Amino acid sequence: MDYGILLNQDILSDLGNKLKQQRLNQNLSSGELAKKSGVSVRTITGFERGEKNISLLTLIELLRALRLISNLSELLPVLPVISPLELIEIEKKKRKRARK
Repeated sequence: MDYGILLNQDILSDLGNKLKQQRLNQNLSSGELAKKSGVSVRTITGFERGEKNISLLTLIELLRALRLISNLSELLPVLPVISPLELIEIEKKKRKRARK
């Protein structure tokens, strides 16, 4: 799903739905996930329905309980470091605007 074209509320609903699918794939009830994560059933079901905005810490607790915490690193991948000399070379190779 292309989140770039969605409203924030639609993204929240999609994330909640994906969390619910992961929970169901692991044969966990919302109560069992609540017990494993320390997050209330009300918060979990509200998030799964796209009705409740949760904190990042709560999301981390849920992902950890579902053993999906390693997937979180894909959210903000590490970019390669470019040295100042490489940056100068890149700037030199950029197309220059023609003069009139």
